[in-house]
Amino acid sequence: MMVISVRKMLLPAVLIIAFLMSFGFLVLKIAARNKNQPTALMGGAVHTMATVDNVKMNSAPNDIDFSRFQRPSAQPALDNPYNFAQFDKNSSEGPLSLDQFKTSEDVILAYFGILREAANMADYSGGCGTIGWAVLPYTYAYELLADSRKESMTLQQFEDSFQGIGHLTLLKIYPAYTPPGTPENIRYHMIEVEIITGAAMNDPAGFRSGSHFAYFYGIVTTELDNDTGWKIKAIDYFPEDFLCHPMHGWEYDAQYFVPFIYRDSYHLIDKIDKTEQNGNIISVYASGSGKQYRFDFVRITNGEDVLLHEMINQNGQWIETNLIKNQRYKLSIQNPNLQKG
Repeated sequence: MMVISVRKMLLPAVLIIAFLMSFGFLVLKIAARNKNQPTALMGGAVHTMATVDNVKMNSAPNDIDFSRFQRPSAQPALDNPYNFAQFDKNSSEGPLSLDQFKTSEDVILAYFGILREAANMADYSGGCGTIGWAVLPYTYAYELLADSRKESMTLQQFEDSFQGIGHLTLLKIYPAYTPPGTPENIRYHMIEVEIITGAAMNDPAGFRSGSHFAYFYGIVTTELDNDTGWKIKAIDYFPEDFLCHPMHGWEYDAQYFVPFIYRDSYHLIDKIDKTEQNGNIISVYASGSGKQYRFDFVRITNGEDVLLHEMINQNGQWIETNLIKNQRYKLSIQNPNLQKG
């Protein structure tokens, strides 16, 4: 027999409150206690993206498909050759050495391959009891951190930084800009990850609020140790915004970003020659004053085109340079939003 009650009539409001309380623990806690002390998350630090001045465009971007920004894509996860079983001391497949990585990209893939099967859902609802290998993989992933990172984050703090995360998937990895003067044993990579969380058990609606997805992108800094191979020195994340981006600015799409910055503001280019898309990479070719330029963007899940590389053609070769004056517009270690003070 169906019973209609005030409680059921208020259920949508209760679910909204539960969402804000539970999912907010992960996404709202990314706001640092102060801007010089970013919050720990997923073994790294989450930074708030400082806003930049909005500049009105001469013409509104009416040709943009706004659903691109406001709905997660259905792209498959990155094909990762590593998984937890390969390193598990009790597995018939392993163990592989955690000190055997000869490239910076490999140690990043191994780190997220191990974490793909980890879950720290204590005090959270994930729909069932144990998820994956629960907290066991965290000990292994922790060993992939550089000694300097371990000095600032204990194993327990590392595990705690995954609280409420039931699944983590690596979506993208690309080499990032390396500033001049960077030591030879340091490398930077752009990454994007997807996480799934559940409701905190003390929420009014509990499990009824379901699972929630969130997306983060950022920079992984790796360091080569002569004795232990490549290790992860730092991970710096930005949370992705699915609501504000397309409505309040021009910087979220490469086709508007390049002419506004490099033509109208810097007067470096005269025209856009062509735009090419290769998977998630958007390359905008432009020319001006007898020079040729290429600007590479990575399109992340929320639809934003994020500037990754600036190139200039010299004697037929594309040479990386750094032209952007406001580093907030570029995903690199020089982005001031990543400076910890």
